[in-house]
Amino acid sequence: MSQFKMGYSLTGFLKNHVEIVVANLVCILLAISSWNYYDVRYFLEWYAYFSTGRLLYVYASSIYDKIAYPPLPVLIFVSVHHVAVSLTGSIEAIRLIDKLPLIISFNAIYFVLRKQYGRKAGMLWLMNIAGYIIISGYQFDIIAALFLLLGYVELSRGDLLKSTVYLTLAALVKQVLAVLILIPLLIRLKNRDYKGLLHTVSIAVAVGLVFITPFLLTDPYAFIRRVLFFHAARYPQELSLFALPLYASWYNVNAVPAWLVWIWVIPLAIYTLVIYFYFLKEPEYDEKIFLKYFITLLIGLLVFNKIGGFNYFTWLVPFLVIYAVKNPLHSDIHLFETLYVSIPIMSSVIYYASTLFAAAVASSEIFMIEDLNWVSAEEVILRSTSASSLLYTLVQACRSNPLLNILFGMLNQSKPVSQIFFTILYNAYLTYILKEVLATAKTR
Repeated sequence: MSQFKMGYSLTGFLKNHVEIVVANLVCILLAISSWNYYDVRYFLEWYAYFSTGRLLYVYASSIYDKIAYPPLPVLIFVSVHHVAVSLTGSIEAIRLIDKLPLIISFNAIYFVLRKQYGRKAGMLWLMNIAGYIIISGYQFDIIAALFLLLGYVELSRGDLLKSTVYLTLAALVKQVLAVLILIPLLIRLKNRDYKGLLHTVSIAVAVGLVFITPFLLTDPYAFIRRVLFFHAARYPQELSLFALPLYASWYNVNAVPAWLVWIWVIPLAIYTLVIYFYFLKEPEYDEKIFLKYFITLLIGLLVFNKIGGFNYFTWLVPFLVIYAVKNPLHSDIHLFETLYVSIPIMSSVIYYASTLFAAAVASSEIFMIEDLNWVSAEEVILRSTSASSLLYTLVQACRSNPLLNILFGMLNQSKPVSQIFFTILYNAYLTYILKEVLATAKTR
């Protein structure tokens, strides 16, 4: 009888959660098939410090090592990777184990959204390509997105302390997200709850220090330089509006003004201050208000960020899902949902098809703005996947087809044009989201 009930329960679960089962199969296939070797090679250097018992010195490492992250991603990667290499030598299995925190976060976001906002919310999360892109390439932003979502849920429940903990953890994944910690703090301040404010600040500091202190004490200067100022000298890149002059100059760094590397800070700071000014003027706080300000703040971080990686868009996705299910009668909700699915695909898959993939087909190079050097696109794909992978097979197939070879050759020659187009498209979409959210808020 118990076996019958167990079988029935499993069948019922699969029936009611078929979408997440299918999504997990896709995630597993993506996890084992590739990762973005250009970034992962630096993560592997973190593990080299760990394996020699020198992890605390990772921020004091060679200037050629990439360690621009707070400690939490470092600790997550080295601990999971240690388990992976201890269990197997298969690169596919290692990738899968390494990406388990990402897959777990992907699932956790689905179940939180579904529990709090219904099955449609879970479905909308699975329909957006952002989470799959993160798992395929390996970035930590989906973990940050989970902490942001949990922080928002706790804030909506009125638990400012738990919200602060989650938002602090999000900032320990990507430091720029620290601006959202101000939300629970400002609520305390506006309510003149100075004791609660001190307690909330103490919680945020305590959570941060748990992870930061060992690395900070080992080499304070190196830690601060890497975590806070690593990006300071880097030129804008990817889908950042501030990268447009570099694309327009055909990657000629000498042709763009030097202030381009820091000017983004000014509009971002002004935007954030204005948003928080209006936040303090709100007569009362409820979930609708929190949703509006989470979305507006995150859009500011995306639009005014000089590092315009599509992976950052993952932070915003859970809140777009909540907005869609909370506003089913919005006159443009169908357009909103259509763009929610289509623009991310265009800003990731089609964007990379017209740049990295096109360059690989043409046996050409791509300009890595991060390092200001040219690298073989084919080599990037090979190291990120394998010679037998579907992606590299497509590269070879397109290269051997005369018409496709010409097409991708033309795309390769016009890479900056493609990057300008997709950068404008992506940021126009973010502006559209902001307009819709603010317009909806005015009608309430």
